[in-house]
Amino acid sequence: MKFSRSVLGLGVMALFCGSAQAVGIAGKVSNAPALTRAFGSENVRILLTSLAQGRIVGLGTLSGNGFELQIPDSFRPPVQPADLCPGVRSLPSEPRTYTAESLMVYQAGRNLAALLTQADHPTEPTRRSQWMYSDRAAALVGRCTGLNTHYNLTLRRGWNAVMTVSEPGSFVIRNATPGLPYWMQGTPIAGARQAFPAVFDGK
Repeated sequence: MKFSRSVLGLGVMALFCGSAQAVGIAGKVSNAPALTRAFGSENVRILLTSLAQGRIVGLGTLSGNGFELQIPDSFRPPVQPADLCPGVRSLPSEPRTYTAESLMVYQAGRNLAALLTQADHPTEPTRRSQWMYSDRAAALVGRCTGLNTHYNLTLRRGWNAVMTVSEPGSFVIRNATPGLPYWMQGTPIAGARQAFPAVFDGK
């Protein structure tokens, strides 16, 4: 799968073949020198994971400060009802969704891992993205009753980059801004396979 310049800017590509959809995610790590000091420059993997379910969803390799990650066609996300808060409408119907909430850097030889975030700032983000799969096209709009959380999100069938925007006094869930950078977070975690046994099967 090849990634065009426009894809590198957006961070996602979809190839359609009938009803099947193969997806790749591409990006650049803004604090790559710190990552390289910790992980080296050989066989550094970028994983799209669901830590909550102990699942690796997609896999790629870091090259310089960039990566290209692919989600296999064979992966069938275990979708669940979106369970939207009261006050938020879904048109034309409520989707079933699945969130791969975490990106991770991993080097097997060093048994080392760190989380990656896609955000507008490494430590004090106001915009932060995650990846969500939806089983149908839907528009989610409205404000959660009793909360300062607003939805203005358009989902297509397949994978979507979903962004949480922090605004004064409120949060907005919307489609991601193209080109947000990626950041390695915090101190790398030693003993990664033991720290995340459900993801790595303790191996």
